[in-house]
Amino acid sequence: MVAGSDRPSIPARRLAERLRALREHEYRQLTQGQLAKALGGSDPLSTATVSLWEKPGSDRLPPPQRLAAYARFFCTSRSFAPEGLRLLGDDELTDQERQKENELYEELLALRDRTVAANAPAAVGQRSSIWRYPDGKAVSIVCSDAPESPPYADQSHLNYSRYARYADLDALIEVFGQVRADNPASMIRLLSPEELVKDFALNHLVVIGGAAVYDTAPYFARDIPLPVAKPIPGTETHLFECTVSGETREFMSTRDDGVLIEDVGLIARGPHPNVRRTVTVLSGITSRGVHGAALCFTDSHVRETNEQYLQNAFGNPDAFCILIRVPVKNSIALPPNLSREGTLLYEWSSEMGARW
Repeated sequence: MVAGSDRPSIPARRLAERLRALREHEYRQLTQGQLAKALGGSDPLSTATVSLWEKPGSDRLPPPQRLAAYARFFCTSRSFAPEGLRLLGDDELTDQERQKENELYEELLALRDRTVAANAPAAVGQRSSIWRYPDGKAVSIVCSDAPESPPYADQSHLNYSRYARYADLDALIEVFGQVRADNPASMIRLLSPEELVKDFALNHLVVIGGAAVYDTAPYFARDIPLPVAKPIPGTETHLFECTVSGETREFMSTRDDGVLIEDVGLIARGPHPNVRRTVTVLSGITSRGVHGAALCFTDSHVRETNEQYLQNAFGNPDAFCILIRVPVKNSIALPPNLSREGTLLYEWSSEMGARW
């Protein structure tokens, strides 16, 4: 469970689901009693223990030696012998079976380690942040110019304001403020895609908004499987299209009597293709989707919960992509809670792959 919560953590659920899937779907379905007997060998294992391991809220985790038994048993169909279930000996495994055993054991052990980490109480005052860059390197925040800028965005205007030219200002202000707060000693630049040249392009990159993403992401975020933005014929808007295991789904904003009540936001992070930095992408169908994506990790009401979700769900929060519902009230985006059922539409990580 997540410390201080009555709900099982995401790693706990995934470990329990994986153990159950092995028992029910690998080679042939087994009862919990059959599996307990097969894994126990000379060290008896009860049906109740297997049941608790498959229940994510039980706080009971299989020890590493039992996970090794799982890996040995499910690495080969020969464990399901006509004369009865059994664990093969070391000298009975083929090279291919031994390789599968090692891979399965590493997978299960990694799930267990992440469950233990998620269940451990956080140190007092400790908070992770996707906007903290421990290396102290500079950050380039990239945002497109607005299609129609106000007069004072022109340099010839008496009251010229450089930042008035940018689109998605709500999201830009949120992100800039959080990046500055989390990295007080770092140089932070606000740039348009056209200004992302030379050394600016070798900083940590934060790309905000639709147009900036389309201009910049194809190169700098090429290692992230971003949802595809497709125009909706006859409108000035678009939808997001995602594919998981051959199934394609489309996601679009929702209106009630023409009033926007829900948008779709996109948050992604991956490695910079040229240097040891990161690339973070915030986008949406409308500006409210972009703003909601920014609020996920800047708004104090949901920030810590959402950062904990990333850590629990992906383990490595430097390689992920999520598509989320963004509630809209009175034309203003509200901060989405990633742990709330129905918020997440699509997620991908370098460790877990893509899933709904």
